[in-house]
Amino acid sequence: MSGEGKGLLLVLVDPAPNLEEELNDWYDTEHLPERAALPGFETALRFTSVGDGPRYAAVYDLSRLDVLDSKAYLAVSGDNFSPWTRRIISRSRPLRITARQVSPGEGVTGRCARLLILRFREVGELSAIADGLEKAFGKAAGFLQWRLFACVEPDAASAIALVEFAAHGVPSYDADVFGSAGRHIDLSATYRPYRA
Repeated sequence: MSGEGKGLLLVLVDPAPNLEEELNDWYDTEHLPERAALPGFETALRFTSVGDGPRYAAVYDLSRLDVLDSKAYLAVSGDNFSPWTRRIISRSRPLRITARQVSPGEGVTGRCARLLILRFREVGELSAIADGLEKAFGKAAGFLQWRLFACVEPDAASAIALVEFAAHGVPSYDADVFGSAGRHIDLSATYRPYRA
C-alpha cells in the first residue's frame, strides 16, 4: 500500500444475535485497545447503526495507509490474530475497507453524536462527490466535518465519505447533488457512538 497521506480502516459488521454479546466483549477488551495502541493508529472508535446499515462500524484513522504494512500491525493481524480474533472474524464475517483520505487532507474522526457513512461504487472523478458533500452538509445544523476517501481494498473503484454531526439529526440529501456518482451510492447509513 502506498503510504502517502492519511488512511482509513473501516470495518462494518452485522453479527448474528447469538454472537453480538461476545463480539462487543471482544472489541471492548481485546481488539479496540490493541489497535488503539499501535503506532500510526490515530483513532479507534466504534459506532452503532441507528437502523439503516450494518449493525456496527469500527473507524480507525491512520497517519499513513502503509501503517497496515508495518511490523507492529502485522504482528497482531493475519496469521498472527489471537484465537479469539480468529473465532470472532470467522463467525461474523466483517467487511473490511481500506482507503486513502483525499479531501480534506488532515482530519481524523472526532467525537460526534452522529456519523453518516456513504459508499459510492464504480466512481471515477471524486471532485463531484467532494462538491456534493459540501453542498449537502456544509451549512447543516450541527455539521462538524466531512471527509472523502478513495478505496484501496476490497474495491479500488469505490469511494467512502464520512460526515460527522454534533446533533442527533442527520439532514436528508438529494443524491443528485453528487452528480452521476449519486446513482452509485450503495450504502447510506447513520451511526451513533457505541458508548457515549
